[in-house]
Amino acid sequence: MSRQINNDGLNLVKQFEGLRLEAYRCPAGVWTIGYGHTHGVKPEATISEEQANHLLAEDLAESGVQVDQCVNVTLIDNQYAALSSFVFNAGIGNLTASTLLKRLNTGDYDCVPSELSKWVKATDPKTGNKVSLAGLVKRRAAEGELWLKTDSDDPFLTSTDMPQRVYADDPRVSYRVAARDGLRMRSGAGVNFDILQVLPIDTEVFIIKEKDGWAAIDLQSDGAIDGWVSQDFLKLKSA
Repeated sequence: MSRQINNDGLNLVKQFEGLRLEAYRCPAGVWTIGYGHTHGVKPEATISEEQANHLLAEDLAESGVQVDQCVNVTLIDNQYAALSSFVFNAGIGNLTASTLLKRLNTGDYDCVPSELSKWVKATDPKTGNKVSLAGLVKRRAAEGELWLKTDSDDPFLTSTDMPQRVYADDPRVSYRVAARDGLRMRSGAGVNFDILQVLPIDTEVFIIKEKDGWAAIDLQSDGAIDGWVSQDFLKLKSA
C-alpha cells in the first residue's frame, strides 16, 4: 500500500486546484475536472464532489508512488506531501529531470524550497510563449513552506518568533571532475579559449555560473572564477 499524503498536503492541493464539477480548460489549455484531474477528461464531462474526491485520492496516490521511486533520501510527512503536490501539478518527468531531485538525493534538503520556486511558468496557448503565472508562484511558495514545516517538538525549531541575529547558508553545490584523463580548464566558455590547466579526476569544484554547456568554476572556495570547463564532465559530489 502506498504512503498517503497528509491532511496539510491534501488541503494544499485542494486549495490551489479548486473544485470544478464540469470539465474546463486550465490556463495551459488542458481539459481538467474535479481537483485538477486531467486523465481522459472530455469537454462535456461532469462529476459529483464524491467522484472528485475519489479521483484526487487516486491521482495523489500515483504521485506519491512516483515520488517514492525517484527520491533516495528519507522524507518526513510534510516533505513527502510537498513533493507529491508538485508532481501532481508539474508531472513526474519534470521532477526526475530537475536540479531539485539531483541535489535532494545528495542530502541537500535545504535546496528544495528555492528549487521549487523556479517552476512557475506555463505555455500560453494563444502565443506559445512560456510565462510566469501568479497561481503557480503562490503554489510553489506554499509547497516550499510545507516542506520546511517540521514534525519536531523542539520549541527552537518550531518558534515563529523572528531571531534578530541570522546567518547566510552557503547555496553552492560541490561537484567533482569525472573525466578519467583529467578535464581542461579554459579561460572562457568554449574550446577556442586557452587551456589554463588540466584538472585531475575527482577534483572538487564549485559552479559560479553557466553558459552554453560550460561552467565557470571556483577551485579555491573564495567566490572567484578560476576558469571554465565543460559541464558534461562534472558530477555532483556525494554528501
